[in-house]
Amino acid sequence: MMDRFPEALLDDIKAAVPITNVIGDHVVWDNGKSNPGRGDMWACCPFHAENSPSFHAENQKGAYHCFGCGASGDHFQFLIAVTGATFPEAVAVVAAMAGIALPKGSGGDMPARPPEQPRVARTPPQPSAAEIKPEIVKTYDYTDRDGALLYQVCRLQRKLPDGTWAKNKDGKGTWKTFLQRRPDGAGKSIWSLAAGEFMRRPGGDWRIYDVKKFSEGMETRFFESGADNTIYRHPAVEIAIAAGEPVLIVEGEKDADTAVDLGFCGTTNSSGSKHWTDAHAACFRDADVVICLDNDEAGARADTLAKSLKGIARRVRVLDFAQVIPGFTHKGDFTDWVEKFGGRAEQLVQILDQLPDFRPKPPVSTFGAQTSGTIAKKPVVYDWLIKHLIEQNGILIIAGESMAGKSFLVMDMGMKIARGLDYAGHKTRQGAVIHMAVEDGKGTELRHKGYRKANGISPDTDVPYVIMDPFANGGMGFSLMDDAQVDKFIAECLEWKEYYGSLEFIIIDTLAMATEGMDENSSGEASKVLGRVNRIRERTGATVAVVHHMNAGGTKVRGSTAIVANVPNVIELRQLMTIPQNRREDPKPVLDGSGRPIRRARLAKNKNGVANKGWSFVLEEVSLDERDEDGEPFQTMVCARPSRHSQNDAPEDVTRLQGGNKLVFDALTAAQADHGQDLPQGVEAGSVSKCVAQSAFVAQVRKRISFKAPEEEQEARQKELADFLSRTTMALINAGYMGRDNDKRIVWWTGKSDRPAPRQQREPPPPIEPPASGIPPDVKRELQDMDEAPF
Repeated sequence: MMDRFPEALLDDIKAAVPITNVIGDHVVWDNGKSNPGRGDMWACCPFHAENSPSFHAENQKGAYHCFGCGASGDHFQFLIAVTGATFPEAVAVVAAMAGIALPKGSGGDMPARPPEQPRVARTPPQPSAAEIKPEIVKTYDYTDRDGALLYQVCRLQRKLPDGTWAKNKDGKGTWKTFLQRRPDGAGKSIWSLAAGEFMRRPGGDWRIYDVKKFSEGMETRFFESGADNTIYRHPAVEIAIAAGEPVLIVEGEKDADTAVDLGFCGTTNSSGSKHWTDAHAACFRDADVVICLDNDEAGARADTLAKSLKGIARRVRVLDFAQVIPGFTHKGDFTDWVEKFGGRAEQLVQILDQLPDFRPKPPVSTFGAQTSGTIAKKPVVYDWLIKHLIEQNGILIIAGESMAGKSFLVMDMGMKIARGLDYAGHKTRQGAVIHMAVEDGKGTELRHKGYRKANGISPDTDVPYVIMDPFANGGMGFSLMDDAQVDKFIAECLEWKEYYGSLEFIIIDTLAMATEGMDENSSGEASKVLGRVNRIRERTGATVAVVHHMNAGGTKVRGSTAIVANVPNVIELRQLMTIPQNRREDPKPVLDGSGRPIRRARLAKNKNGVANKGWSFVLEEVSLDERDEDGEPFQTMVCARPSRHSQNDAPEDVTRLQGGNKLVFDALTAAQADHGQDLPQGVEAGSVSKCVAQSAFVAQVRKRISFKAPEEEQEARQKELADFLSRTTMALINAGYMGRDNDKRIVWWTGKSDRPAPRQQREPPPPIEPPASGIPPDVKRELQDMDEAPF
């Protein structure tokens, strides 16, 4: 309670009178910033001199605040500060406005007034710029296409008592505002383009109806229609379009008049680009439009206008003076170019001749989009772990038949990455390797020792190759089915990365052991596992190799197609086998010159490079220095390059085709002769340039094969054909007669003859010439002497 004034009474008085009613008698509200309907009003502060409104009063809060001098308070504090009244006097004034009677004797014995506020002398101060009525200094007529006046845009400024024009708040420019008025048909103006209820004093202009300012004797009228916003100098625009002359759309009427003074057609729309509509755009049908931008936030205006003119204007160009005039003034406009930079008509013609047609700015992409032109100019940057074979920070599937040598191959590949040595003739990116040996930890250690022994690596040399045995010391293993285990694995990988300073290759050996319980044929389950592998790749920055198995027939990677479809690199591994001469004969391993079975690795998938590259290797025995309990040395194997066959070693008829293999070979050559097509780009098949669709090849085989199943049992025949093709095509591929690309569903004849000449008629093989430049490195190495070139 304020002594004799109960707090509840003071609150009732303030609630009964909007604070803007109390303040409105002492300030001039700014129509531009104020919102009378919400009781949210702005004015120039009555407590300090200013040219732009920073004094805010809000009815909902019953308070005022000046953002310039900091003065603030309620109804009573305002009256005390602005009139010098006492607190009881201020309460009495507001209570009278509210029609609320005060208690008797409340005018005396009042406490001291509230905390001090800026005081204003009772003598009226000199008027501030905000209190001076704006004057019309320029009018711009907007007409219809026939020249009849629709409305005017009026430029208003405030003249100070000393005759100068009031400045903006920052003092850098003249204060101005623009308002629209239209004729009422009786010689007076309506100060708005909208329909609605207006009022006026006798003989005055019509203004928007405001009940708070209504007084007796004022006339009111409801205007049912308004004036449509149009373009400036509309008739001149139509003349320019008809004459094929350019039309300059500038950012204000003053600039449009400047363009006219230079001999061009200039136009704009009232109220700026924010009020540009399709109706404005329709006025420029078949026009040659040049959108002239001020040197400010020009891009948005250019896009707004140009996009709306698409399909309407004959041509659209954008002129940004800041792009063609060195040092052009910030926020400078068309008139500035003429007045400050000496712009002339001849110069403008030259500028317009060089302007390209408008193209919008490319969108800001959240998905890393780049245009074709941008990509073409960028240098090619592609990171390989093994150049042209395995990409860096990718996922690699290494799949092989049983006993094909998968673990030995991945050990050899990993150690060469760890040591920075070439692999199969390809440069590697050196870095640490982590081998998660889920299937055989002890065997992996043995193979690792064998590699070090065979390559003369001292026990004191710490090669950055880490082998993890998740079952060692009572461990519970490792599973790609368990997110928690995957996260722990990632965390440890990152620690090893910090220890060695790098991590380039992670091996998970094998997929089957790391996914116990998974249905390999389920694409959903396979995709979830690959998602976790991808998480390992993303978090560690390394390439992740997953060792896997081929299917029983050795024709493809085992399990769901999602395993291969969602990775960039796949290496398939097989043991080369001879072609049986008859049904009673079994295929036998193809041996090198030292009698060792030859394995063949093939890059079956290379998403971002050339696929079908291959390299051969054999397994060479290594005896370790360590011995078992019987004193015998431990034995293991390492990858080595095959030695060459002696010309007299191979049987004369080893490649002669017979039986089913001959039938399939003949079907292949016939299909390629009848339906051959060019080999698709990106398929690596040596010197072969032609291929045939698998469907055409299978159709030829179907014509030749003698089915055991009767003709009416089509399902049985289909299975019989599939089994026959699986057996024979693999034999032809291994023997070098046939090539295949399952992704593109094509096959091809390699050119190898099925009937080589008898030995006595054969000429000795020509010496191997140095390969021409451009041949892949692995092919060069294969052409070299296998006995001398290390694997």
